[in-house]
Amino acid sequence: MQEARAYQAGALPKSDENRRENGRVKVDLNCEIRVGARAWRKTRIADLTPGGFQVTILDMPARGTSVYLRFAGIQLLHAEVCWSDRDVAGCKFETPLSPYVFDHIVATAA
Repeated sequence: MQEARAYQAGALPKSDENRRENGRVKVDLNCEIRVGARAWRKTRIADLTPGGFQVTILDMPARGTSVYLRFAGIQLLHAEVCWSDRDVAGCKFETPLSPYVFDHIVATAA
């Protein structure tokens, strides 16, 4: 309970307040991705939720493929492709992001 209060006390800027209601933040964030066992490469995250993200990838992996994300200053994140359409995929994190990690990633995108 104390941890939740501490988190709420660190209020976000007004522009970010509604993201908690819908759980989705539009971002334009550079990161690195590894699809399956392929080499790391640069990509862009278009939107982000604590449970997943939308990513642009030229050679789209099939549904169920494991992907790994690297952001500066954050541990490696594991996800799975849930859907894909042309060069965009929706991926679900293996473990949802904590509110602290989510806020950190959103803050780096601002």
